[in-house]
Amino acid sequence: MKKYYLLILALCYSLTVFSQRQHEKDFIKHISQQEARSHENIFKAGNTKLGDNYDLNYHRMHWFVDPSVNYISGSITSYFTALSTINQMVFELNSVLTIDSVKYHNNQLTFSHPDNTFTIDFPTAIAAGAMDSVCVYYHGAPPQGAGFGSFIQSNHGGTPIIWTLSEPFGAPDWWPCKNSLTDKIDSIDIYVTTTNGNRVGSNGLLISETVAGANKIFHWRHRYPIATYLIAIAVTNYYAYSDHASLQNGTLEILNYVYPEDSSYARQNTPTLIPVIQLYDSLFSDYPYLDEKYGHAQFNWGGGMEHQTMTFLVNYGFDLMAHELAHQWFGDKVTCKSWHDIWINEGFATYLTGLTYYFLSNHAEWISWKADNIFYITTETWGSVYCDDTSNVSRIFDGRLSYTKGAMVLNMLRFKMGDSAFFTCLKNYITDPLLAYGTASTDDFKAHAEASYGANLTDFFNDWIYNQGHPIYTLNSTIHADSSVSINFLQSQSHPSVSFFKLPVPVRFSNGINDTTLVFDNTQNNQTFDIQLNFFPTQVTFDPEKELIAVLDTLIVNTGHCAAIENQLDIFPNPASEIITISYNGQQPEKVSIYDLSGALVTEYFPAVGGNSFVMDISGVNSGFYFLKISFNNNTVTRKIVKL
Repeated sequence: MKKYYLLILALCYSLTVFSQRQHEKDFIKHISQQEARSHENIFKAGNTKLGDNYDLNYHRMHWFVDPSVNYISGSITSYFTALSTINQMVFELNSVLTIDSVKYHNNQLTFSHPDNTFTIDFPTAIAAGAMDSVCVYYHGAPPQGAGFGSFIQSNHGGTPIIWTLSEPFGAPDWWPCKNSLTDKIDSIDIYVTTTNGNRVGSNGLLISETVAGANKIFHWRHRYPIATYLIAIAVTNYYAYSDHASLQNGTLEILNYVYPEDSSYARQNTPTLIPVIQLYDSLFSDYPYLDEKYGHAQFNWGGGMEHQTMTFLVNYGFDLMAHELAHQWFGDKVTCKSWHDIWINEGFATYLTGLTYYFLSNHAEWISWKADNIFYITTETWGSVYCDDTSNVSRIFDGRLSYTKGAMVLNMLRFKMGDSAFFTCLKNYITDPLLAYGTASTDDFKAHAEASYGANLTDFFNDWIYNQGHPIYTLNSTIHADSSVSINFLQSQSHPSVSFFKLPVPVRFSNGINDTTLVFDNTQNNQTFDIQLNFFPTQVTFDPEKELIAVLDTLIVNTGHCAAIENQLDIFPNPASEIITISYNGQQPEKVSIYDLSGALVTEYFPAVGGNSFVMDISGVNSGFYFLKISFNNNTVTRKIVKL
């Protein structure tokens, strides 16, 4: 189970478009926990060899759904190509659902459905390379489970609703399918019959609404490859309206299906997504489904799900909409090849949400977003971005690792590569004809990063994707009278899987009038750099723009005597809840300042003259990580403290 951490940063937004943003750590933790919680009840180990002998080409889906009843009936016609000579084919379907019949060339076939898979027997062998089709008729009450699940009947404002959410393993709980990431279905038609007064939201274009007595039939058509878990329906008395976004190669309809009781709120907020979709469209490539639509369907789950062309979401908060929209490129157009690579979906979508801070907001908010994420990541010492346990749904959807660390690793890669190479990499990756509308692995992305960067990135990916932890730094800088500076880097590692993180480390030198930021290529431990400045610096700042997943433990700024002061200084307890004691032998501190991770001053303390220790009250400081800067004449010592 993930631990809960108190906040130490608050984001303030000056632009109206950002007024709905949530605190990033809480937002990511919330949606990732909801995704994990949703899937815990539907997890199946699965058969990785299921359906290896055929390739799906097309589904025609007919369903009857009444949102007041937990029930589904219908048929799935599947066109497929045999990859070898086959006498049987296997689909998945939860055993609580009943298969009525299986038809092949208008003849009924024999089948067996002993568990959550079922096997169809063909009367004659189908040759390798041949295309054929089969239709499965079925009905039943999909399992509701405890809490959330893949097919849910519930209510909003006293009105019934049915919605689906199949990621990662839930599709067979409500329809017979090949639940595969790598065998995307090339094209689908969805026909849903429901009672009059309801609307059906789904993938692709709404082709028709046909009244049939007391019912209405909705026909949705999607003509792009789609992974099984991204197919979805939602049925209730939706209020429908559209926004429109002018993109670089056309105008996109953003179709919104919202609860009538929330229509005013939704209409105020969905237009804030227009500049975001314009941003993504210009940065990466055309919106992937420009000739169909993008849209939202409201549902009762506590987050959002990036169903292809129509995200399902609980509300219209800016961060949630931006995150799920980003998945249309990273997650839907290019989908992770296995759940080990889930960061390719979630880390990318999280980082794209962060890029809205960079491109559409202001610099302070961008720095705060990164600082907040670094804090969240480094609250624990372990964990790889690459998902090492796909049998654990909470591990797949780990907010700290798959989402936040994945996003900040992308930011570090951008810092290492430079903007031109980084954004070229993303554009080439998302438009690669071997990957577009298909699947990708971490190695596929790495190949594009190396091609754009022009150098090998194996060490970077090993350290930051496959291995665990982060670096912890002690910086000791000596400022000389001629404005030259000697700066020494000591690094320890939070986890033994990495012996040393080779990083470009930015350090800012300033004196209140002049400042300069230099990037030091720190390739080994206990490394010293000598530099010459054209002004005398009085302040040294580690990673001022928050580019690195790293912790600064101690920063020493001295004029030749501070090393001795550092050795005679003690701060305890640490962590602390109410008070800290600062003791020293020798020179007495003149001032103690507390700064948060963004560099903002929180409070200052001026100790009384005399003695060799003093007590500082920190009861009024919020819980979290801080830097304690202790000033001695022209020298300063900075220590990290934790306020409980």
